[in-house]
Amino acid sequence: MLRKLGLFAILLLLSLPAAAQETPSPFKTPQELADENGQFADVDGVSIYYVAHGDSANPAVILIHGFGGSTFTWRDNLQAIADAGFYALALDLPPFGLSDKNPDLDYSRSWMADVVAGLMDELGIETATLVGHSMGGGVTAQFAVRHPERVDKLVFVAGGVFDRETLETNEEEQEDMSSPFAILANLDPSSPFAATALRALLTPETFTNILISAYHRQEVVTDEVTAGYQRPLQIQNWPNGFLAYQQAEETADITLADLTAATSDTPILIVWGEKDTWVTIRMGEAMHESLANTTFARYADTGHLPMEENTAQFNEDIIAFLQS
Repeated sequence: MLRKLGLFAILLLLSLPAAAQETPSPFKTPQELADENGQFADVDGVSIYYVAHGDSANPAVILIHGFGGSTFTWRDNLQAIADAGFYALALDLPPFGLSDKNPDLDYSRSWMADVVAGLMDELGIETATLVGHSMGGGVTAQFAVRHPERVDKLVFVAGGVFDRETLETNEEEQEDMSSPFAILANLDPSSPFAATALRALLTPETFTNILISAYHRQEVVTDEVTAGYQRPLQIQNWPNGFLAYQQAEETADITLADLTAATSDTPILIVWGEKDTWVTIRMGEAMHESLANTTFARYADTGHLPMEENTAQFNEDIIAFLQS
């Protein structure tokens, strides 16, 4: 399947002159697409979009989305966490959602972790519980290693330290985990040519098909859900940021051993869907075995997005963990 997608991308690039002549749909600014209670913060010159619920004087809980996600990922969780007595905040990691898409930014997970710390500084948050989903779990792990003094508790939702040797995956499995857009990774993120190629490749329809594959309970993927996840595609320069993200190199790789050393006294909740085909539950099991002070919540008949597929149980489990 991935090889077919790669061939399609090559053919697409060869046919770009015709595609480039098409009139694009009207674009919108991040401010026009923002939620009613959405806000933008400047973190070291980088525009960060976030949504917050609850009293800022309460203990902070910061929810960090995964690849292709945004604050929209946590739409059914933020208010419930706030109602339980916490300051619940979700942000869009650049270049995703409504945050900055400058192709000259770093976009490594370690840089994203520092962005989270910078947003905490801007909002006057000294410490917080971090909840990281999928790729956001990698960012959460980086944060725990780089800023351990600012961590209250940690929650990993279908995401963690991507140490493949721990999982003993074979080459075929590693290929299945790769991005179908890897062929675009060598294109110039600042090039209009490359942006046009990606925009033509990742249409709203293609995006929806990829999105649906993350869910086991696909009935939850309504028109409202697809529209929410497609929202960033209305921003003119989203392909530039996406291409830059594809090319980002992690200069501060960490392993489960690094995370274990940094979190020896930190309570950790691990949440995983047993039917997750994007990040196998073996990752969660390896983390549960390696890390101290962990609670492991396994959800049957649930895929890669337990916060959406099993919302009531997810909210109950995370609130119980926060209050423990």
